[in-house]
Amino acid sequence: MHKSSEILRKQTALKGQRKISVLICICLGFTIHVVTVYWWHRRDDILQPLVMLPPKSIPPFWHALFTFMVNDTLDRQASMISKCLLLIYYKNSRGRYYRKQGQMLTLVEYLMLLYRALLPTPVWYRFFLNKDYGSLFSSLMTGLYLTFKLTSVVEKVQSFFTALKALSRKEVHYGAYATSEQVNAAGDLCAICQEKMHAPILLRCKHIFCEDCVSEWFERERTCPLCRALVKPADLRSYGDGSTSLLFQIF
Repeated sequence: MHKSSEILRKQTALKGQRKISVLICICLGFTIHVVTVYWWHRRDDILQPLVMLPPKSIPPFWHALFTFMVNDTLDRQASMISKCLLLIYYKNSRGRYYRKQGQMLTLVEYLMLLYRALLPTPVWYRFFLNKDYGSLFSSLMTGLYLTFKLTSVVEKVQSFFTALKALSRKEVHYGAYATSEQVNAAGDLCAICQEKMHAPILLRCKHIFCEDCVSEWFERERTCPLCRALVKPADLRSYGDGSTSLLFQIF
């Protein structure tokens, strides 16, 4: 029994090392790609919008679209680099800390969604200032665009601060940490991982699970794994699995 458990630990450690190696390769690949593309297009006037500055000249329509697509794609890759670094950090930490890891990944995603929403603004602002379409058209389109953009940005700012607030909360919003008496009464065995409970969480339905196990479960579900009672409220969407929005932010 001792020998088989030792083999299992070694296999788990080997898998962990392989995952870290893959994450490091992804980070290096994305970093090289981002730096190479921006260096190649350094004269195409696409770097100004990265710091919220309008292009030096009024861009043609197709060049504006090119700028949006390049910046949006590379910014998503930059966010993936950040997420991979977070996964490496939590992989090397004591325990899995799945809930904190998911909250950090969600916070990074909402910060990037806010930044991506702001990226097209300076380019469209410069584009709509083109007097060739008439001063009335230019003023009207600029005003309409900034109005709609403000609404979108406010929504994303609220989502970002909600994710930040969730990160700062120590309590579990779908339950509470169980006492030793409650754990002993439940049998001290997690129904998800079938092992001794670590940082047990008492759900509102009174079932108890490991914090890491139930946090990973609630990345996909909102109900108790045992009784299927509705436990997790419908709040901010989680990006704890490292996913990101695939739609281009053009406007």
